Parts: sequence; C-alpha cells; structure tokens
Amino acid sequence: MLHKLRRWLFNHFRDNFLIYFIVTVLFCIGIIIGAVTIKVMESERINSMMQFVNGLFKSINSSDINNVSVLKQSLIDNFKAILLVWISSALIVGVILVPAIILFKGFALGFSVGFFVNEFGFKGFLFSVLGIFSQNLFIIPGIIAISSIGLAFSINNIRKKKIRVKSNAFISEFINSSSFIALFSVFVFIGCLIEAYLTPVFMKFFIDYLG
Repeated sequence: MLHKLRRWLFNHFRDNFLIYFIVTVLFCIGIIIGAVTIKVMESERINSMMQFVNGLFKSINSSDINNVSVLKQSLIDNFKAILLVWISSALIVGVILVPAIILFKGFALGFSVGFFVNEFGFKGFLFSVLGIFSQNLFIIPGIIAISSIGLAFSINNIRKKKIRVKSNAFISEFINSSSFIALFSVFVFIGCLIEAYLTPVFMKFFIDYLG
C-alpha cells in the first residue's frame, strides 16, 4: 500500500513538475510583494498594527489564548482557500483564480514576516521562525501542492473541452484530483493543529526575549 502511494505521488510530481514550479514561483513572488509592501506603508497603519501585536503579546503572556478558537479560525482560513481551489479547478476560471489564491497566500506570509523583521530586526526574524514558520512547514507545502493540482486540472479541463473529450473522462480526472487534494489537505490540517497548540507555546517562550 505504501509502495503504491509512493509511486502514485512520484508519477504525479513527474507529470506536473512544470505546474508545481510555476505555482512555487508565484508563491515566492507573493512573499516578495508582501515584504516590500510593509516598507511603503504609512506610519499610521504600522502603528495601529503594532497596537494589535502588543495586545496579542499581552494575551499570550496572560495565558488567555483559546486554543480551540485558534484552531477553528485557522481551519476556516486555510480550508476556505482549499475549497475555493477545489471548486474553481473544475471551471475555466480556475486558471485565474488559483494563481490569485497562491499569490495572496504568499503575500500574507511575506507581509507578516516583513512586519516583524522591519519592527524588531533580527529578533523579529527569530520570532517569525517560531511564531509563523512552525505551522507553515506543513501548511505551505500543502497549499502549494493543492494549488498545483487545481491549476493542472483546470488547464487539462480547458484542453479537453477544445477536443471535446467525453464527460466520463472529466469525472474520472476530477475524482483523481480530488483524491490528491484530500491527501495534501492532511498536511494543512496538521499545520492548523501546530498553529493552535504548539505555536502559542513557542511564542510564550520568546516574547520575553523579543521585548
């Protein structure tokens, strides 16, 4: 069973290597745009963000974090994007929507890290490693894989519409891509668990040093 799964994944990555490369590049572009955006933001907005961050730090220090609420919000944020990729992949609009989603995900990560590094320097970078990258070690690969699967399916769908392939072939490929999306969603779910239950612990240890 494990051997079949490994072979299944190997064939999938081999056949869609270019799509994975393009999606990864788009994600990196989003990170760069997000990191640069923080440099050109107005000081008033940065100050309001600092107030929010300080409130978050106080909440963490006072052990006032509701892990279940954090998990729920993380699941909603990430699986909303996954659901959007899954649905749009069966439509022509997926060719535009999926890259937009991955760009936004990259932007959000780059903006968050850029903010902490810009405001706290090297300490902010270390904080980002503990407070942001820990869960994203699972979430990012999962989202990139899911977006690549959705984009590949959407492109194949457009191609086959041009040559008028029968609907049963479409259904078969949709089930296949859905299986891959479900598989990589497990990675995202693990990342959500880390964000809710482990990341707050890491952040508590680091807040005193950051201050």
